[in-house]
Amino acid sequence: MKTILIGLGNPLLTDDAIGIRVAGSLSEEDFTDIDIEEASVGGMELVEMMLGYERAVIVDSIITGKKDVGTISRITPDDFKETRNVSNLHNVSFLQALKIWSATGDEMIPKDIVIYAIEVEDVHTFSEKMTPKVEDALPRLVQQVRNELLS
Repeated sequence: MKTILIGLGNPLLTDDAIGIRVAGSLSEEDFTDIDIEEASVGGMELVEMMLGYERAVIVDSIITGKKDVGTISRITPDDFKETRNVSNLHNVSFLQALKIWSATGDEMIPKDIVIYAIEVEDVHTFSEKMTPKVEDALPRLVQQVRNELLS
């Protein structure tokens, strides 16, 4: 199954780097039929990155205030309405972009989209170092995403 892993975030904004760090870690491994990308995009640009793949795995930070920092959630696009990091003011949200592409009858959208979102503490401070709880959760997140890619 042709798969893309997209690690989202900004490597200069503390915990927002988590998706980029996961993608970077897994890019060192030898996977078959899996492309690994790092990106700082949302909405239509994110959906366009997935076109032509059968499966997409996205890794991003999330702040809900409802879970402990470092909590990893495995969700699908239907599980959320809006999030801070997969939408931006200059673009439609990720979910809206998926709906727009789907309405066109585009068969290039992956049928299987999974999002690994990790509850983070700080996405505003300029730093290449993540907060301790998020840094501690990084190996668990890498392993869960690796297992997803190999399933």
